Amino acid sequence: MLTGDLRTFIDYFRTFCTNHPDLKFFMFGGVEKGIEAARSFPDFDYPLLWLEEPIINTTDNTMNHVNDKFMVGVTALLRAPGDNLEAQIDAYTKSLQIITDLQAKLRKDRRAGLIQVELEGQRKLPVSQLWIDGHYGFRLEFGMDLNINATIYGS
Repeated sequence: MLTGDLRTFIDYFRTFCTNHPDLKFFMFGGVEKGIEAARSFPDFDYPLLWLEEPIINTTDNTMNHVNDKFMVGVTALLRAPGDNLEAQIDAYTKSLQIITDLQAKLRKDRRAGLIQVELEGQRKLPVSQLWIDGHYGFRLEFGMDLNINATIYGS
């Protein structure tokens, strides 16, 4: 099982992004930063995978096993012209496929024992149209447990 530190968590999703044939950019941080924060990087491009800061709850089974449950929000974001419905549908379609590919990876890694992730009840939400500049996509929400025994009990 992956260790429960923030760097390991971020690297898991960054690696997915790097290995996915359609994704061109990875961003970590709150969406409050806005798209301008992502655009400020010289290698910025679409489609992008945006991983939000997790909300973390600690669980302890009182038998020397402590996990941090990361509540995750990750979005696949694309652009399309506001006056081109077919391009918007294409953007939503590609985003949904990227998110579904992520779900497939999560499922595979769960079966391999690398991660403990909630598969039941994962939510896919369309990106709010309050985003500027014609952004379309889907956001995936789920819980993921990472082990923090080494931190709690020492190495």
